[in-house]
Amino acid sequence: MTADNNATAEKIASLIDVIKEKGSLLNTKKITAGFDGFVDTIVKIIKNKHEVKEPDLFHTIEEFGSYILEKKGSSFSLEVEERSVKIGGNMPIIANALGSLDISVNCIGALGYPQTHKVFKDFSKHCRFYSFTDPGTSTAFEFNDGKILVAHMGSLNTIEWEGIKNIIGLDVLIGLYRESDLLCMVNWSEIDSSSNIWRGLLRDVFPHYSSAGAQQLSFFDLSDCSKRSNAAISEALQLLSEFAKYTKVTLGLNKNEARWIHQALFGKTGGEELGQLGERIFKKLSIETLLLHSSKEAVAINRHDSFISNSFFISNPKLSTGAGDNFNAGFNAAQLLGLELESCLIFANAVSGYYVKRGLSPQLRDIVYFLEENKTHKG
Repeated sequence: MTADNNATAEKIASLIDVIKEKGSLLNTKKITAGFDGFVDTIVKIIKNKHEVKEPDLFHTIEEFGSYILEKKGSSFSLEVEERSVKIGGNMPIIANALGSLDISVNCIGALGYPQTHKVFKDFSKHCRFYSFTDPGTSTAFEFNDGKILVAHMGSLNTIEWEGIKNIIGLDVLIGLYRESDLLCMVNWSEIDSSSNIWRGLLRDVFPHYSSAGAQQLSFFDLSDCSKRSNAAISEALQLLSEFAKYTKVTLGLNKNEARWIHQALFGKTGGEELGQLGERIFKKLSIETLLLHSSKEAVAINRHDSFISNSFFISNPKLSTGAGDNFNAGFNAAQLLGLELESCLIFANAVSGYYVKRGLSPQLRDIVYFLEENKTHKG
């Protein structure tokens, strides 16, 4: 494997040319994504209030953590400043981002049942809903260097594959997966029955249309695994190898998730840099591509190459909740365009960077403008 740390102006310029030339192909592509859905309330935590000016906020997680530790042994209250109520969950956010790039997305998830929840009414016109239960709720406490998510799963933790199959219909599900160029299965960790759903797909759906060596792409994002046991994580990784018999599997992980996967595989969380962590994990998995990302850098590894690229870091983010999902959406879109691995990584970083800076998912023309503005970016 080779590594390249320089997303130079020349490489970015070349990517811009490819997007202009081939970008319209995305409106011919289809994705099927599942299986979560949330209503997110985005808040900032107030530190101090003043009579004649805006309140002071907690800007970093460390600052907020230190404040809490100072209060140990006593009770205290916090006040939040609500910024927005928006679509939440990995599947809806990644699907909406893909829809913004003109890709047709079948969304199988918790979007409201029997009626679609009103928060999803402004969803991308390129997305079609196949909902099987009501969404969970989540409060996102945002800081400049990250976020804390507190979720209430609701009925998402009681639905299993048989319920999804009965509500949506097995023939419909087989048709959706058959027609798709890429399959997207995210947020394994938060949905208790995720492995049950995956096993159902492998048993009831894939054998009806797929054969070994198929060219269909798939993308998996386990999400924060810290609440899951090593045994459960190991089972999920084994299921990925089963999916790899039918599709070309990409696994996406943020840095925290990568450490937990490393723990399940090697018995320790791993203190290596992101690239080293990725190399060790990839060698243990039977997948096509491993994708790792943090707020500052991203790594892509396959059997032939590995690339590391600095993110388009935004020091004062307008919205950080969903940045990882937009990154994943960008990588998936780039794969559908047939871009080389390094270009997929730069494209993903651009989608995420635009989202964090502007607070909404970009269209193709927005990515071109963003890359034009950041040609001097050092990858």
